[in-house]
Amino acid sequence: MVEADIKSFFDKVNHEWMITFLRHRIGDERVNRLVIRMLKSGIMEDGLTRATDEGTPQGSILSPLLSNIYLHYVLDLWFSRRVRRQSRGEAYYFRFADDFLACFQYKDDAASFRERLEDRLQGFGLKLAEDKTRCIEFGRFAREDAQKRGEKPKDFTFLGFKHYCGKTKRGYFKVKRRTSRKKLGQSLPKFTDWAKKARHVLRKGEMLRQARSRVIGHLSYYAITDNLERCSYYVYRATRILFRWLNRKSQRKAYTWERFKQALVWVNWPKPGVRRDLNLCRRAEAH
Repeated sequence: MVEADIKSFFDKVNHEWMITFLRHRIGDERVNRLVIRMLKSGIMEDGLTRATDEGTPQGSILSPLLSNIYLHYVLDLWFSRRVRRQSRGEAYYFRFADDFLACFQYKDDAASFRERLEDRLQGFGLKLAEDKTRCIEFGRFAREDAQKRGEKPKDFTFLGFKHYCGKTKRGYFKVKRRTSRKKLGQSLPKFTDWAKKARHVLRKGEMLRQARSRVIGHLSYYAITDNLERCSYYVYRATRILFRWLNRKSQRKAYTWERFKQALVWVNWPKPGVRRDLNLCRRAEAH
């Protein structure tokens, strides 16, 4: 498996190539001219606007769309039409924005892709982030091979989840996922910052309802199979953070712990549980 990251991608998008890609699919020059104007709008630093010859507009709603168009031609089509066809075994590719993974059945195919990838990106004005790019052994036999070498099987992080080699209750191989330490470490401070500010402007009931919505939002994404422990920890910490800052709305405590639990029941406080079952067999049985 090749785990790769593009260095400063949004700042390094080549305008000439971008315009070429757009004109390949868009025949209306009025649309193309409008996009070009947005590309050339520049960036603002210390109140001054500076023109740029590369990169997508910072903060623009068009930036994610343009970036996806760029990488569609640079990576997506290249992998499906060249890399996959030239691989000796199976090959798969996953991308979200500028983060992507390439998975291969054979090690030599992965090594070949890693070498060709750097040249491919350089041809379009991009570079790999060397410290975030690596080729690892992952899959059904990775655990056994690592144990023979006296090592632990490798894992990788993608889209906020740590993916690692695990086992089912019967001892069969299974890819397991849990919230990455980085994302969990970012989510709780964000919730704390929100609670600090909300206590000054929201009534207690509204603060409870909005806190519930935030916790539900977190669980809607992260509450998947094998991740119950990390989700339970998030709910536990978020509950206590909320209790702490609700009681700091004034000099007098708003809630005792018992009254706070009653308030949680009143707002239907979410409980940790699997919201997205990734076990295909269980899902088939349910239907």
